Amino acid sequence: MTQFFIEKFYLFFQGVLLFQTFFLGILYFITKRKDILFYSIFLLLSVIYFFLNAPNTFFGLNDDAVFNSAFYVSGNIPLIIITNLFYILFLKVFFSEVYSNKVLDKIFHFVFLLTPFLIAVFFLCRYFQIETQPIFYFVNLLAAGVSIFIIIHVFRHRLPNTGWVAWGMVFNILGTALTILMIVLERYGVRNIITLGYPLIFMRIGILADMFFYQIALLKKWHYQEKQLVVEKLQSQLDIEKLRNKISGELHDDIGSTLSGIAMYSHLADSLLQKGDYKKAIDSVHVIQKSASEIVHKLGDLVWAINPGKDSFTGMLERIQRYGNEMCQAKNIKFYYSPNINGLNYDPGMEVLQHLYLVAKEAINNAAKYSDASSLYFSVTENEDILYILVSDNGCGFNADQKFNSNGIGNMRKRAEQIGASLSISSTAGSGTMIKLSVKITQ
Repeated sequence: MTQFFIEKFYLFFQGVLLFQTFFLGILYFITKRKDILFYSIFLLLSVIYFFLNAPNTFFGLNDDAVFNSAFYVSGNIPLIIITNLFYILFLKVFFSEVYSNKVLDKIFHFVFLLTPFLIAVFFLCRYFQIETQPIFYFVNLLAAGVSIFIIIHVFRHRLPNTGWVAWGMVFNILGTALTILMIVLERYGVRNIITLGYPLIFMRIGILADMFFYQIALLKKWHYQEKQLVVEKLQSQLDIEKLRNKISGELHDDIGSTLSGIAMYSHLADSLLQKGDYKKAIDSVHVIQKSASEIVHKLGDLVWAINPGKDSFTGMLERIQRYGNEMCQAKNIKFYYSPNINGLNYDPGMEVLQHLYLVAKEAINNAAKYSDASSLYFSVTENEDILYILVSDNGCGFNADQKFNSNGIGNMRKRAEQIGASLSISSTAGSGTMIKLSVKITQ
């Protein structure tokens, strides 16, 4: 009776395994997720392995005849090695999305290098007629060891959306361990229906649990991603609303007040011309010209900040470089630009870029207007995930205690604070000024 139920379980298990292999294969072509691809290959190789190790159950063939054949003896252990390799590949891809660990990466690298070596050792043992069963034990223990290392880190660091896979790994390890135990017991003379005919039943149960928990993990992960998409959509809407309010505020407070000033000076110039006071009228026109020029720059900055095609870190640096060249050329100052970012792929978002740009612009503007310098330096460097923006000159400098409360410097400090950056200003009379902005690089 026990044998009957085990045989039925074997048939049921193999059917489930075949279905899941086919299902995950289709799922891979839909999602293009590599973890699904490697897991479906792992299941396919497991299907072949279990067919090969139960020939009587599935094909009515004599077990001893198959197990003693050259095909089985030469192919069984290499199949186990490759099957475990794809399981480890699956673990690498799945957990790399949520967890980065240098030790774990080295372990994966070691396993991948070890795989062809183990296959070569197996065939050498076959050639010299050396017992190959220890390779079977070693391969399974190696896969279990990697799994245990990952399980410990999953529960220690509470990695999101990985708990179900970790529990599947636990059952897989237990199933493999019990299977190896049954094989060893049979070799030491313990003979019963499990050790003699069905030692792989525990491995099958372990894979069944692993497969079940992995699919729960996929469903949980997709549900979590759907919630994240909703949150991101809401956040995007809030960002748009925030941007609208910001643009409205800047148009009203800054540009609006400048336009009001232009209107006022226009009326004043008209009145002065009617009175024949041409000198004061010309002064008013100059004020209008200056104000109009400021509006052009402010509107240019505003359009740049909200243009989706321009909100890149490199685009911001190019804009600062152009502004520095224009300001310094007008003041006969040599402008030096030094980007040392080694192909940095930095995307902090539109708001952070705007604050970085306006801080650097204010620093360059102040240096060009007030420093009496002959050279102005603008550099950008990156070191250990910290971005450094430096604006320095060789001008007259100033007394820091007297001028640190100016509106320009106050605005720079406020903008740096809003993006979590650090701003340092060092200057002494006669020795130039250095403004350094330090911001943590986050992706």
